[in-house]
Amino acid sequence: MPNRPVAVIKLGSNAVLDAAGRLDLAFLDRVAGQLAAVVAGGWRPVLVSSGAVASGRGLVDAPRTGCLGERQALAAIGQATLMHRWQVALAGHGLIGAQVLLTGTDFELRERYLNLTATFRSLFMLAAVPIVNENDTVSVEELTFGDNDRLSALVASQLGAHKLVLLTDIDGVYDADPRHHPDAKLLTAVDAVTPAMLAAAGEAGAHGTGGMRSKLAAAQLAADAGVMVHIGHARKVAIDACVLSDQVAGTTIAPHPEGRRSSLRRWLGMTRVDAGAITIDAGAQRALSAEGCSLLPAGITAVAGDFARGDTVRILAADGTEVARGMASLSAQELQRVTGQRMDEAEQTLGHALPKAAVHRDHLLLAD
Repeated sequence: MPNRPVAVIKLGSNAVLDAAGRLDLAFLDRVAGQLAAVVAGGWRPVLVSSGAVASGRGLVDAPRTGCLGERQALAAIGQATLMHRWQVALAGHGLIGAQVLLTGTDFELRERYLNLTATFRSLFMLAAVPIVNENDTVSVEELTFGDNDRLSALVASQLGAHKLVLLTDIDGVYDADPRHHPDAKLLTAVDAVTPAMLAAAGEAGAHGTGGMRSKLAAAQLAADAGVMVHIGHARKVAIDACVLSDQVAGTTIAPHPEGRRSSLRRWLGMTRVDAGAITIDAGAQRALSAEGCSLLPAGITAVAGDFARGDTVRILAADGTEVARGMASLSAQELQRVTGQRMDEAEQTLGHALPKAAVHRDHLLLAD
């Protein structure tokens, strides 16, 4: 986003609810005041707030059955209250709250992704604070974001945020689950999320669906996109101090040193939808991975799918390993006719001028 850095702050269900399972209005007001300080400090905050399902359950006193339809109904009831309470809290500190409900396809499909980016940009221009939640009422894979942990990381990556603050009911990341290991040690700084850390992480609390494992997976996604991540206890971390001066009581996960990419490459890193695949030879693989070149038809050995120009494709090595993914400059039908040909030969075969590459290096993201 232009001019001002973006900070995404995520609050889980266990953070926004009181002991009785209802929205903690005093806490919401305190967070709103901290967000106002973040705005005054020159940042653009985005609030990702869970709590719709839990809030709805508190309003109707329904048992937790696990039924998808019931949870979606509870989300419809609770989301209205959740948003209203956030708007009231923000208004008390001179801020405007704007509801943004999302599903996975908003990030997977390029057109919707771009429209969503434009919406955020417009909200920032209007000095509004986006309040994001998963659209549980219509999501067919309910709560797939993991209590909004993955959602917050996707938003942070999409907006090129500088910081992601994940606030929960645990002080941070430990070397073991502190609920089962009293001698577990808090990790104040982490260079990278490891498989051992994910294995040691705990599951969700009473009202949430994420847990520390979900937060670490989200932190890994965001850090890989160049976002600094803070994880801490919602009642102990001052959001304004955390965002403005890195003063956080909890765990800081460093951003990947090469993580800040173009908007297109950030999207390629998060999308799981592709329209086809291109298999390449060893020479093309070396040119892409080691030399940073574009993919030319001469290095292509096979084409699968029925993709059009501009569609996302996987680029595979001869053994099927994914080498990269990118945006195709030529359709599957065109590439099938010119596989293995030099660009001048390909132009003669197709009878018209071609783009500079089958997949241009600026439209390509190498696999880790």
